[in-house]
Amino acid sequence: MNGDHFKVRGSEVIIERNGFRLVFKPRFSLTGELSDPISIEESVDALRVKYEKGEGRLLLSSFGSDVVGVVAEAEGYSSNGILVELRSRLEGFQQLLLFHFTYDPDKYFAETPEPYQYPQFREAGELEYSPWSFPVHTRSFDGLPSSLKISQFLAKGDKGYVFLLPISDSGARGYMSRVERGEFSILLNRLKEGSWNRTGVFVFSTSIDPYKAVESAYEAAFSLTGKLDALRKNKRLPEVFRYLGWCSWNACWREPTEEKVVTAFRTLLDKGVKPGFTLIDDGWQDEEDTRIRSLNPDPRKFPVGFAATVSKLKEMGSKYVGLWHTLNVHWRGIAKGSELAERWKEHLLEFHEHFAPDPGKSFYIFRDWYSKLRDWRFDFVKVDNQSSVGYTYAGRIPIEAAAKQLHEGLEAAAYVSSLEVLNCMSQQPENVFNWFRSAVARNCIDYIVPHKKSRNKLHLYFNAYNALFMSQVVWPDWDMFQSHDPWALQQAVARATSGGPVYLTDEPGKTVPDIVKPLAFTDGSLPLPDFPALPTEDTLMRDPYNEAVPLKVFTQVSVDGFGTYGLVAAFNINRDDSVVSGAVTPSDALLPEGRYWIYEYFSNELREGSAQFKLNPMDVKLFIIVPRASWLAPIGLREVYIMPRAIEHACVFDDEALLKVKEPGLLFAKTERKVKVDGGEILEEEPLLKVRCLSRVIRLSRT
Repeated sequence: MNGDHFKVRGSEVIIERNGFRLVFKPRFSLTGELSDPISIEESVDALRVKYEKGEGRLLLSSFGSDVVGVVAEAEGYSSNGILVELRSRLEGFQQLLLFHFTYDPDKYFAETPEPYQYPQFREAGELEYSPWSFPVHTRSFDGLPSSLKISQFLAKGDKGYVFLLPISDSGARGYMSRVERGEFSILLNRLKEGSWNRTGVFVFSTSIDPYKAVESAYEAAFSLTGKLDALRKNKRLPEVFRYLGWCSWNACWREPTEEKVVTAFRTLLDKGVKPGFTLIDDGWQDEEDTRIRSLNPDPRKFPVGFAATVSKLKEMGSKYVGLWHTLNVHWRGIAKGSELAERWKEHLLEFHEHFAPDPGKSFYIFRDWYSKLRDWRFDFVKVDNQSSVGYTYAGRIPIEAAAKQLHEGLEAAAYVSSLEVLNCMSQQPENVFNWFRSAVARNCIDYIVPHKKSRNKLHLYFNAYNALFMSQVVWPDWDMFQSHDPWALQQAVARATSGGPVYLTDEPGKTVPDIVKPLAFTDGSLPLPDFPALPTEDTLMRDPYNEAVPLKVFTQVSVDGFGTYGLVAAFNINRDDSVVSGAVTPSDALLPEGRYWIYEYFSNELREGSAQFKLNPMDVKLFIIVPRASWLAPIGLREVYIMPRAIEHACVFDDEALLKVKEPGLLFAKTERKVKVDGGEILEEEPLLKVRCLSRVIRLSRT
């Protein structure tokens, strides 16, 4: 074991990298309760931690020069589920971005005075936790509730960044809590008593590049747990989510019917919008007090069954159709005495008022169910209420083991039935560490109707910062939205740049085509960027809800034959409706040094090198950063927000250029000389070249 990773000082271990110091005291549960160490000794391959009633080991592994992973070993036993506590403090930072999953903000779903106050802090119970992750910008651990459950954090110091990631492993949820006097505890908690012998504990990753610090931490953590294939970069985005969609939830609430769903899809077509998928959300069930009784839908809502509904939608042009359910089958499980309880009786666990899947036998449940969905021609499932794992199985099955078995069973069953999975209400560590094949998950608390300005702002804030860690394991789903929302343009641009699913929940007849149509090509396919949008570095450690600064997110678009474009979306989400100002440069999108044009989608303004901007309350700007490597700089087709994705291939030579576009449309470009066009019609030459493409291949020649 390389002693350069650490120092030992009495009963504490010190990890020091790039100006940051993490100091912790390891407390292990050996005979039931956590014990304080008596001494720590270095050996060839581990730190030997001696306690009054036994001994444990800490293994510190290097993943490159700036990443350290820590594993704990012992012949231990915990009476309350907590295997390890590292009482810790971090030194050398000035700014902190933490992510907690303790509770939803108070009355967030209710009517509250504007502007809404966020963040909110309160003490919570030891077992209380939220389905969602909430980012918090702060400068210190002081003043935070002691019970806050923190899944991870990014800190900034003089020399760069550090990312601290607790590991969920060996049945235990990894998180940080017990915040007091600037200290915190890294905890491994199974929520069930039992013996243990080895578990990953945390990863400590530093870098001058914050995105590298996060990525390296996840690579190390998933390497330690043997789950590298579960990282997003080793998965594919399912084809269904490469299309614009529509979901029944906010449009129908818990009363979807065949008539409502089919009518909603038809009215979208009437508005000139062509969704590629339809999602039938909650409310379809044959249920009793939110306990499901049958796999068949409520006959009052779908009188001839799902097969007929799916067939109608597909005949109308919906390529894919999905169905909602929860990880425990329904909100309160399976009704006792029901047809379904009898059907699955060998694979269920009994609780006081309902049944829920036995995690180790969940494959048989989901395989049976999903084979029916496949027969009915469904293509994917939205699996909600994944946060129920801890509350449902606490005290019976170690929480991370239950999550792992449920996800293994569900995802294997989905695979054999050719169904894709959209995860939801799932931002607890035990879920995030166990999405083996599924590649998409909801990224924040619900988009909520009725519309409120503060909730719209916070929805963008939560999504932008949560994507920093969620994008390591999935394509973040920024949730559905309504194009008839008073502030829908912000929401639309956020979805377009997010890199994840884009789907509406418009009420029939209310769709606003000017907002929706630029989200997709005419066949419903999305002009997706290269990777999920992330906050720009100058925004990363700022709080654009409480500070008068813009929220900026970036991604890139690679155009075959031409190069890499940058995309930067800027939003004014300031709580107090202040005017905010900012600037966009190529470095915001992590582009290499070079010459670039910067085009703003809504104003049609073109700048060279950088662009200054101001945003009024609730305004949005979308900047496209275009390589300026030759006499022609194509921007893309105006018909979509993500303009350069409409260029499938570009070849630019000394005197001519060939461009292949996704479909005919209005091409914008910057050129240094006049040109003539084959395959299109020049509408304007200055300040931008605008060409009506009459075919998919056009030729531009310098005159």
